[in-house]
Amino acid sequence: MDIIERQRNAAAAFGSHPLLVSPDGQVISLAEGYIPLLANFTFEDKAAKGLRKRCPGDKPEPPVYFSVVELVRDNKILLLSGPCGSGKTSFAKHLCFSLATTGSIRPHSVARNESGTTYDEYWEPEHILPCYFIIDSPESLKTLIDKFLPTVVRSLLAKGQATSPSVLIVLDKVETAGTEGPSLFAALVAFAKGFENIKVVLLGETSGVKHWILPSDVTRHDLLSLLEIQRRQAVSILTRVALSKVEIGIGAAGATPAYFALALEAKQRGDVAEELLEAWLAVVAPEKDASSRISAQACDHFSDKSLSVEDVIMSPMLFFSRAIQQLLAARHLVNLPLTAATTLFHRNPSESEPVLRSVLTRLRNTGKSVDLVEALIQGSGIPSQLGALLVSDFIADSSKVRAEILSQMLAIIEQGSLPVMQREKAGRVLSRLGDTRDLTALTNIPAGDFILGLSLESFRIGLFPVVNRDFSMFIKETGRDWQSPDGFTLEKQNAPATDLTWYDAVAYCEWLTSRWHLGGKLSPNEHVRLPTEPEWERASRGDQILTKDSEVIYPWGTEWQDDAANFEESGLNATCSVGLFPKGRTTHGCYDMAGQVWEWCTTLWGDNMTTPSFQYPWRNDGRENMDAPGSIRRVLRGGCFSSGRLKVCCTYRGSLEPAGFWRGNGFRIVVAKVPSE
Repeated sequence: MDIIERQRNAAAAFGSHPLLVSPDGQVISLAEGYIPLLANFTFEDKAAKGLRKRCPGDKPEPPVYFSVVELVRDNKILLLSGPCGSGKTSFAKHLCFSLATTGSIRPHSVARNESGTTYDEYWEPEHILPCYFIIDSPESLKTLIDKFLPTVVRSLLAKGQATSPSVLIVLDKVETAGTEGPSLFAALVAFAKGFENIKVVLLGETSGVKHWILPSDVTRHDLLSLLEIQRRQAVSILTRVALSKVEIGIGAAGATPAYFALALEAKQRGDVAEELLEAWLAVVAPEKDASSRISAQACDHFSDKSLSVEDVIMSPMLFFSRAIQQLLAARHLVNLPLTAATTLFHRNPSESEPVLRSVLTRLRNTGKSVDLVEALIQGSGIPSQLGALLVSDFIADSSKVRAEILSQMLAIIEQGSLPVMQREKAGRVLSRLGDTRDLTALTNIPAGDFILGLSLESFRIGLFPVVNRDFSMFIKETGRDWQSPDGFTLEKQNAPATDLTWYDAVAYCEWLTSRWHLGGKLSPNEHVRLPTEPEWERASRGDQILTKDSEVIYPWGTEWQDDAANFEESGLNATCSVGLFPKGRTTHGCYDMAGQVWEWCTTLWGDNMTTPSFQYPWRNDGRENMDAPGSIRRVLRGGCFSSGRLKVCCTYRGSLEPAGFWRGNGFRIVVAKVPSE
């Protein structure tokens, strides 16, 4: 049997692997029980980056998500990330099984949101060979890239199958490549690009891969949790209960695929993971000694890496998910001295965080979490910052450590030394606790000559884009329509205000002018407005000049700098708290002028999206007409969280009709002299 047949046969065997246990105790195979996963990427995101026009009274439409299969189908190299228990391995094996046995994903209906919107999911490739691998170390990945993949390609070439997409390489648990991951995957990308017939899917745990800087050829997306409607459908089929009467697996914890499996076997709603685990243990290990032994062994696995998974696992269900091992470990750890928990966390904060989170949940439910919270934030530097991030979800507003947590969140953001996903969480926590930064602060841009002799007067510009906290005040006071899904969300108050039109931004500036005049923040001859296009660029690039046509100017210089902007390679695919990327600060102190959100300018573009009527550089030719018809597009600058490197810069010009809006469009303000009549 040659290598191709071995791979195909291995993939075909996945279908018989156990996936679930039904409420009546029947083991359900992967082929029978798999629930299609969705990704955090919507149809709107793909369609012209989701740009829309709004009419008064329009109601927001629910997002419609792509399935993960469709993202594999549509991308050559794809990284899918999700927390433990999110279904990555089950998805990968089911995909390989389907391709190995039927050669395709045949059209079938998949729910795309909680409103019940459905579309068919399908993929019908020609003669594709699925090759599934679990990565357990940098060495195993290197061997795969250097030896195995070339062997597969040579074998396919010998069979004359290398002229069409015919190999799907699926690499699971890629986070185990550790710090060597980015460089090794860069080599894999280079190899795959050399062959038209190779697709690559990487699957990794979120905390282990989100901070990786990978080649732009790698498309990155996050897995979504299971929709409630998906879980209802699955349980309804298995139990023959009407959708509306399903009670099993529809709780908050049940949205995680691994926990849904527990809920199904234990016949539980699944609201809280720790309670769900106890109910499941009562079914599979009803004797106290047995459940305690399983929990202790799972805990030992986190302290003693010499234990194999087989040594720890006492039930087939546990074999499939590290998420359940984590719950079990916490169940045991909660009964040990406090130092056992803190030692485990400080040894490996990233890997042990889910365990400690579960410990804190159990202790909070008994009113005993305070001592562990205080122990985890002791000390200074990175360890205390990571501890503060962990315990931030377990403190009350009246907690005596609240001020310390807030201080640590500010330090994480201002220092910018932790990976982006941890800074992103710090920003959300800071917003919830009350961001003490002055997010309306301005910086002065001095007068001077600009591009091709254009002379600009001095002006002040916002250090940050306008954030939800301030824009929502405007909305509340004026009653203006605003359809932002997170504009009033507590953890997003320090993120840029988005889903707003150019007219909305202009109205905000007029409202703020009145407020600041009353408060004495503006002189009588000053007003708040949007920046003109030259003003925005001057604030962004400072005094940098191009030395050759091929150069791209960024706020920090002409060479790209990693971790300096929220853009497509950052992996967030959403706005975040302002100021999370201090490396991208401009010479004048402005944050987020590269990436994060496209920013409205006053300047006209023209009515043709591809060809501007008003060419750059700026001229006094009527392009600052504030009363131009709504069909004439306005300039947007800076790129956004889904933009590539060539757009998140100081010079790229975007545009949109002024009634357009999207979750990637925002603005910042300028304070300047009122022009004389």
